[in-house]
This record gives sequence, C-alpha cells and structure tokens, in this order.
Amino acid sequence: MPRARTAITIALLIGLSASSAHAQIAGVPAQDAQAQTPPTETEFVDEWVEQLDNEDWLMRDLATLELGELDPGISLEMLERYLHRDDLSVEQRARLRLACLRRFALRPKGALGVSFGTIRVGSIEIQPIPDNPEFPATMLLQDKDQIAMVGERVIDGSFSLRVEILSREPGETLPVTVVRGERVLHLDLPLGSFDDLTGAVRMDSDLLNNALALRWERKGLISQTQRSIGEGLTLDDWQGAAFPTDTTPDAREPDLHAPRGWVLGPDLPTTTNSNGWSRTSIDVWADPGVLRSDAAERDELLGAERIQPLIALRLLLEREREQLKEELESVAEQDTRDELTNQISSLTRRLDTVTREIEIVRSTPANP
Repeated sequence: MPRARTAITIALLIGLSASSAHAQIAGVPAQDAQAQTPPTETEFVDEWVEQLDNEDWLMRDLATLELGELDPGISLEMLERYLHRDDLSVEQRARLRLACLRRFALRPKGALGVSFGTIRVGSIEIQPIPDNPEFPATMLLQDKDQIAMVGERVIDGSFSLRVEILSREPGETLPVTVVRGERVLHLDLPLGSFDDLTGAVRMDSDLLNNALALRWERKGLISQTQRSIGEGLTLDDWQGAAFPTDTTPDAREPDLHAPRGWVLGPDLPTTTNSNGWSRTSIDVWADPGVLRSDAAERDELLGAERIQPLIALRLLLEREREQLKEELESVAEQDTRDELTNQISSLTRRLDTVTREIEIVRSTPANP
C-alpha cells in the first residue's frame, strides 16, 4: 500500500473524517481539500482496483471506500475507464460499480425547473417555475406543455423523465419532443442545478442507479453484469419445479389438498381431517392450471407494459406527420416543399416500422 494511503488509513482508523484525513496528508484546510487535491496518480488507483479482489474482506471494503468516496483525487471518469476491462472478477466489478455510484451521487445533477401535472405514457404535463433564471429551460416551455420523448425514448412516467434529467449535469441540454396544443415541437432544453430546486423529489437509490446506467448508455460504456438466477427458464420449467413427477411428497411442504395459505405444522398428523393446520403466509398453486392462469395474467401485464410506449409513439408520429402535411399545403417555395416531403416520407417509414413492432409484441408472449 502506498505510504500516503497507509497514513490516510491510520487517520481513518483513529477516528478522523475522510476529508480531515486527506486534508492532513495534503497540508490544507479540510474544507479546501476537495478543490485543491490534484488527480490521484494512476498507479495508486490501479492498486486500489486490484485490492477489490483481496482475500481479506476488510481490505476489499477499504478499497471500495477509497475508490468511491474517501480519496478526493479520484473522479467518476477515472473509475469508468476500469469498467472496460474484461479481466475483473465478479466481486471486483460489483464493487467498482458501487464505487462509481458513490462518486456519481456526489456530482452536480441537472434540473429542469418544472412540476408535473397529468401523467400518461408518452405524455407528461408540466408547469414551469415562473421567472427563474436559474432554470433557463422554463423560458422555452409553456404551462400545459406535454413532454412525450427524450431523444428517441418515449417517456412512460415521471420516474423515467427524472432519470433522464438526473443523468445529465447542469449546463447540459435535454433533447425533448414536446406536444403543445396540436403541435409537435423538438427542443433542446438547457438544464439548471438540482441543488437550486426547492421541494425536489428525494434522491433515492433507484433514481441514482438508473441515472448512472443511462449516463453509461449514452457514453457507450457497456459494463458486464452478472446474469440473473433463473434467466432463461420457461413456464414449463416452472411447472416442472412446482409439480415434479415421480417424487415423494415432503410433509414439511404445503399440502395441496389443504385450504390455500395453510400448511401442516411440525409433528402433526398428515390427514386433512385433523386439526393440525397452522396458519402461514404461504399461498400455493393448487394445480398446474392455477400456475398457468397466474402466468397468463402476468404475461398480459408485461405485454401492456411493452406495447403502451409503442402505441404512444405511433400516435405522436401520426400527429407530427399531419402537422407537416398542413405546412406543405401552405408553402410555395420548392426547396422547402422538398424538405417537408422528405420529412413526411421519413415519418411514414418510421410509422410502418412501429406498426410492425406493435403487431409483433401483440403476437409474442412475454414469457414463452
């Protein structure tokens, strides 16, 4: 471990705060440590990344803290470069992602400066904060405007819009498609600072995780993730697990002949006409038919979640195409007419694609 890092570790162990520890090493006041600390040398960061896989749990935790929040000379961009490596262990990658999340949480976040009204998939009604120069986007927006898309993504709720905003920093722009009355507008909205908002939504872990993932998506940073347990299992697999054939029933398992939600207690008779039932929170599938019925209901819900943004996009494209057709009828200049004709053709092709996608979703079960 580098000498400076050893000194910092000792300072932390005797009870100094992270900022005080680093400030003492750097010889500057604690409140100025963050601003005056130069970027940490790459070799030190390399060493901490290697320590994420140390056999000693304490060293792994210390390395995670050092990378994620203690060393003011380590930036999010420095850590993101390590995610490109393909030789990281599962634990190294998980801890590195956690360190990135902590760095991201400390960064300035963008803010639009609006409140939300009626919320539907592909339509979030907004009300801008009036006369506030801290949020320049409010000068471009009007009361009752509806934000339909950010970039090429249909906004399906307030959470997804907040994620889009928080994944950017103050001064960046948010490319949106806005419905104003009967018109469709494409705007680049400059962002203010989340810190200047009053009454802002709480910055919880879900918002931060999704905002960081979206930041990585825009940067083209693909971070390997561990595959989920059960990934690839089909409905037949679940039925085989719930209702195995040629097996001896286990007295500790729910008895499917019992009332739903009841299970045999320990050392009690196994006959259903006894009084040996004890109440539990278990709600079992009575038979394969009930399992498949529950799966069908879930499949219907998932299908609705997949198809609603596509339907909202189709309606938006149809509205914009009609708007351009009206403009075309009122324009005499040939160059402008050619440009509008090309835009209408492009929208028509996109509408055809979206319509095909809707039909595919309607005909494809979410859980085969």
